[in-house]
Amino acid sequence: MARTGADGRRQGEARPELKGLVDETGVVPRAAAFDDARSVLAEDGVVRIPDAGADPEVLVVAAARLLGGRLRELFGIRPQGGTDSPVLGLHNDGAYLQGDVHGHTVRLRDPDEDYLLMHCSEPAPSGGDSVLVDGYALVDRLAGDHRGLHAFLREADVDFFGSRVNPPRGVPDTPLLRRMVEFTRGGRRAVRASDYALPVPRVPEWDEHLARIEEYADLLATAFEAAPRFRMEAGDLLVLDNYRFLHGRDAFRGSRTLHVLSVRTVDAF
Repeated sequence: MARTGADGRRQGEARPELKGLVDETGVVPRAAAFDDARSVLAEDGVVRIPDAGADPEVLVVAAARLLGGRLRELFGIRPQGGTDSPVLGLHNDGAYLQGDVHGHTVRLRDPDEDYLLMHCSEPAPSGGDSVLVDGYALVDRLAGDHRGLHAFLREADVDFFGSRVNPPRGVPDTPLLRRMVEFTRGGRRAVRASDYALPVPRVPEWDEHLARIEEYADLLATAFEAAPRFRMEAGDLLVLDNYRFLHGRDAFRGSRTLHVLSVRTVDAF
């Protein structure tokens, strides 16, 4: 069963009885050169561009070439990585982060970022393989024998970062309420995952909602365990629909460095 650490982060437990439910929801992205990547992204929702270059600024070029006039906001290239890191389970990007610039509130990140671009600068010498799960396929499978969880994900608000302990500067204290599965005004579906979700404060069904959140965490842990792995090498670029795909990676030894760019398009919330 899912457990929550001292930092408020929830970790699900892979459950053998759910394996049949999650089989074949994992995805290995197709590789394509820049000239073909736009059509592959449109068809699959994800594409890997090998040998895209050593400079992380290729992320900005890729966003322009693959998303074109649909781009609305870019949130800046940020380095990610570390040394001897544990497993990072399934999640999608999007952060509630803002600052005050000359008296104006400025969003430094946005919880509704709808595309994610990742550039591998230095792969880990051991481990660190990537994992992708198609959130659309996963949620659709719940509509059969798991209708209770399916209904909860679509119909119940949650406090998306509610269990987070000591949030960093720039993270507002006001609860961010949303559903794990929502639709934009244009009909685009967003499937979400948060390690810090809690029921809405003082909701009458608090215990029931917490049980559903933990059930979802176990489902994601099972999908993560069952999904195929793929490895990003130096210079590789991964572009994905952040509303559709949940991503994570295995633990690694040694140093690993990625650079990440998240964006919003005209199709976002």
